[in-house]
Amino acid sequence: MKRYLLCGIAVIWIASSFVMCTKNIIEQPQSSNSDTTNTNSNSVDVVKCTYTVQPSEWFVDGTDIPPGSVICIPAGTRGSLLLKNFKGTAGKPIIIRNKGGKVTFSTAVTASYAFKTQNCRFFKVLGNGTAGIKYGFDVNGGNIGMTIDDLSSDFEIANVEVRNSGFAGIMAKTDPSCDIATQRGHFTMQNITLHDNYVHQTGGEGFYVGNSFYAEGVSLECGIALPHDVLNLKIYQNLTDSTGCEGIQVGGAISGCEVYNNTVRSPGLKPFASAQDNGIQIGEGTGGKCYNNLVENAPGNGIIVLGFGDNLVFNNYIINAGANGIFADSRYTPGSGFRFINNTIIEPAADGIKLNSETIPMNTVINNVIIKPGSGLAIHKISNDVKLTALNNYINTDVNTLMLTNYNGGDFHLKASSPLIDAGADVSAYGISFDYFGNARPSGNSFDIGAAEY
Repeated sequence: MKRYLLCGIAVIWIASSFVMCTKNIIEQPQSSNSDTTNTNSNSVDVVKCTYTVQPSEWFVDGTDIPPGSVICIPAGTRGSLLLKNFKGTAGKPIIIRNKGGKVTFSTAVTASYAFKTQNCRFFKVLGNGTAGIKYGFDVNGGNIGMTIDDLSSDFEIANVEVRNSGFAGIMAKTDPSCDIATQRGHFTMQNITLHDNYVHQTGGEGFYVGNSFYAEGVSLECGIALPHDVLNLKIYQNLTDSTGCEGIQVGGAISGCEVYNNTVRSPGLKPFASAQDNGIQIGEGTGGKCYNNLVENAPGNGIIVLGFGDNLVFNNYIINAGANGIFADSRYTPGSGFRFINNTIIEPAADGIKLNSETIPMNTVINNVIIKPGSGLAIHKISNDVKLTALNNYINTDVNTLMLTNYNGGDFHLKASSPLIDAGADVSAYGISFDYFGNARPSGNSFDIGAAEY
């Protein structure tokens, strides 16, 4: 089977981490570097800033900053920033927020990072501190735009724009080293939420979460080191555009992973090697759900699944993929099977759904729309060793047969005359109870085929 190289191979030792803002009024002892600021309805009426990061500060050590603190960064353009040893608690996370307008972190693309965290836990980076500004943190430049690294865990990043990075836009992982504290079984990155961010014009992946080589590990002078597990990861409502490699790539997320409601446009524009030009990559060791995403114009596969083997991929729109709409391969896959249900795949250059997943106990392909695959193969098994259950899939060569409200205008709702309505199999056993637009399934006599329910 063809091995798909992962875009992250070019960069192995890069650190990172950052966070977001709560809606509580937090009272903390005031240091000499504290102040009070007015905000807006998007955050709070009055926030006590435990610490204000000055424009001249490139590094802040949070060892003495208590849980529940609010770290304010004033509006304006500044250089890169490194936050180290910020330790909140689950009940009292440390909040990093913009104050008084947009904060732009600007540095050369040759710099290691524009925004980085080291050894931080239970923190949030939120750019929603000013009314009318959707992305209050603007991260411009750096080889890695925003990097969450060096044993950082339990964090949230939201309302951040990341652009013009040399490699990844937002990276979150601690690569294994000969320090056993970085290796699987000794460190777990968990409780990660990345949402409402805009990542674009990157040299590599838009989002790069977890290590790419979960199964085989990394060869070091001390031997093979296995990368850490990722638990409880949520990536949702993000927009990626014009990324060098995948818009979203996840590895090692063995439990509690959900990638949903994201828009991935024009990924893979300048990959470092072949097969690094996909839309969304559910990489080695990653299980869970991938749903309600829109993937447009990926030069490679729309969605590539190399996951844990308990993967459920549903309600996705995959349009104009340069290779396969969905590609599945078995790497480290101890789970019971891949399930591809109620996806709408329109005009992929190769196959609609290509299954190289020979070691999976069962591949399930139900209620998918596949329109005009370039190869002529809507569902392609690489060999007879691929086990497949396929039911109620709609296959055609003309998108107009779907009777969408306005396909060319981006409105993918069904008209009342669509042949997809009530033509699907019952997939309630898979926990699918809603469609791409959030409407209940089924809404009529039976389930509809494709990502939308009439």
